[in-house]
Amino acid sequence: MKTNCDNSKGKTGFTIIELLTVMSIIILLISLLVPALNRVRRYAQLVKQNAQFHAISIALDMFNAEEQGYPPSDRLDPTGPPGLPYCGAMKLGEAMIGQDFLGFNPDSQFRRAGDITNPNPPPATLDLYPVNPLTDNIKYRKTYLQLENANATKLVDIYTLAHLAEPPGAYAAITDANLILCDVYVRTMATGTKTGMPILYYKANASKTDHIRDPLTPGGVSVPANLDLNIYDRRDNQDLVDIPLPWVTPVGPVHPMATSGNTILGVAADAGIFYDETRDKKITAPARPNRADSYILMSAGFDNEYGSSDDVFNFGQ
Repeated sequence: MKTNCDNSKGKTGFTIIELLTVMSIIILLISLLVPALNRVRRYAQLVKQNAQFHAISIALDMFNAEEQGYPPSDRLDPTGPPGLPYCGAMKLGEAMIGQDFLGFNPDSQFRRAGDITNPNPPPATLDLYPVNPLTDNIKYRKTYLQLENANATKLVDIYTLAHLAEPPGAYAAITDANLILCDVYVRTMATGTKTGMPILYYKANASKTDHIRDPLTPGGVSVPANLDLNIYDRRDNQDLVDIPLPWVTPVGPVHPMATSGNTILGVAADAGIFYDETRDKKITAPARPNRADSYILMSAGFDNEYGSSDDVFNFGQ
C-alpha cells in the first residue's frame, strides 16, 4: 500500500521581499507622521506660550493700575555700581514676584541689590529683599503673578559661570537678585537644569518717535547711533542676549540677535534683528513698533535662540 504525503501541511512564512516591503511601508508612514506630530507639538507650545504672555499681561496691567506705570526696562541699576546691568527681564521678574519669590516691595527703585537709600541713617540702606525677611516686610509685598504661571528661576540655574564670564561679561558678578521669568520652551541647560529661556521685557517710551535698526559700518559692525530716538531700546536686554547659548559646553555660539560683530566660534550675529521683528508692518514711514504705547514681551521660541524666525512676541505673533 502506498502512503500519500500531504504537502499542504508543510511550514509557511514571510519571504524576505515581503518583510522588506512591509518595513518600507512602515518607514514611509512614520516619515509622514513625525513632521505632522512635530507641527502639532510646536503649535501646542505656541498656544501655551501665548497663554503665559496673557497671564503676564494681566499682571502688568494690575501693576500699572496700582503703581501708576509699567515697570522700567532700562538696563541700568539707578544707584548701583557702574557697569553692572539690571536689565528689563530682571526688572519684570522683580515687579511680578519680587527678587526672592515672596512678592514685590512697592518701595523698590529696581536696584540690582534690592536696597534703597535711607534718608535718615543709620542704617545707610534698607534691604527690601533680605535673606530672612521679617513679618513686617512681607506684609507689604505684592504678588502680581502667581508662581505657577511665572516659571521663575535665576540666571545661575540657566548659565554656568563660564557663560556669564564670556564677553561682554556683564553678569560675571552674579547675585541672587538676578531672577527672571522663563518661557515654556524647556530644554536641558549646561547647568543640568531643565527650563526655558528668559522672557525679555521692553517698556515703550511714548516720547520717542522711531523704530529703526542699528546702522552698520561697511565692516558689518553694529553702531547704535540714533537708538535714543527709538520707542523701544534693544539695549534694555542686550547684555542678557549677548551671553552665549546656555546649553553648549564648552561655551559656544551666540544668539542671532547678539551684538553685531560679536563672534564666538565663528558665529556672527546681528542685534538689529529686534527692530525688524517688532516693527508694525502696516506703517512704513516713519517706522513704528507694535504696541507703541505699552511694552513688548519676547520669547526665544522653539529653538531657544533670540533673533530666529520662531521668536514669539506678545502682540499676536
